[in-house]
Formats: sequence, structure tokens, C-alpha cells
Amino acid sequence: MNDDDDSDFAGMMHGVRRLQSDRINVYQHRAPKKFRARERDGQVEKRSRQPSTSMPLRDSHFNSGMQKKLQRRIRQGLIRPQASLDLHGYRQHEALQILPRFIDDALQRGMRMVIIIHGQGYRSQSDAVLKPLVQRWLASQPEVLAWCPAQPRDGAAGASYVYLRGS
Repeated sequence: MNDDDDSDFAGMMHGVRRLQSDRINVYQHRAPKKFRARERDGQVEKRSRQPSTSMPLRDSHFNSGMQKKLQRRIRQGLIRPQASLDLHGYRQHEALQILPRFIDDALQRGMRMVIIIHGQGYRSQSDAVLKPLVQRWLASQPEVLAWCPAQPRDGAAGASYVYLRGS
């Protein structure tokens, strides 16, 4: 190469900036992840243990990453519950105090499958009260990977199998 070629090349590159990196960010157009703890007025809001009344009521829930075979085993009652909680006779506010303690205790003991007996609401003045309350609460808990109605031998629609996140 001679000096003429160098000056021609420099002339063609006039106004071109050198790249800092030659990598492309393929995720630049994705929305940033939302975190559970939100900062409000300089304080971090804790995750609510109260169920949201605006959530639609579902009969069952399975985490999107859960294997189909495991989902089927849970639905069929092939994984036996390691603990149970019977909420018959409890009022809503009492059930909301007991549920988090029961789940936390099960997680500390390393349990994966528990059963919550909430009843079907036959004796309620109106519709079932505890069943939708329990289902909404379970749907709002990150440590609950799945829940579904129990098999008839375990209480059918009056009970829910709950599969917990392992440690």
C-alpha cells in the first residue's frame, strides 16, 4: 500500500465513527422485567399476602414451566400429600392468617405436596366463600407452583392439591 491509497481511504472514511463494540443487543426492544417489590416514596413495598379480588377465579393452575407428566400426576393424585390443612368452620380472616403459616411451615419442612380442605360451600348463605378465597390466595403466591381440585378420595372439589416450590 502506498500513501495515495491511505489518503484515499481516509477521505472515504471522513465522518465515520469507530464502534465501541461490535456486538448487537437483540433484547433492546423488550420491555424491562417487572420486579415484585416496588419502590414507593423511598420505601420498598413488600409482597402482599392478601388475595386480589380482581383476579379471575380458575379451577386450577400449573406453572408454565412445569412438565406435562408432572401436571398429570398431580391432577390424578399420584403424588400423595405430605400435610393437610382443614379450613372447615373458619371465617375468611382466620383462613387468611392460617394459610401463610401452613405454607411457610410446609416449605421449611421441605414438603412439596400438601392438601388444603376448604369445602364446597354447601352450608354457606350464598356461594362458596373459602374455596374462591383459597384459590385466589394460592394464585398470588410465587412459592406455589401448582394447585388443582383433589381426587374424590381426598375431598374432590372441596379440597385442593397444592404443589410447592422446592428449596
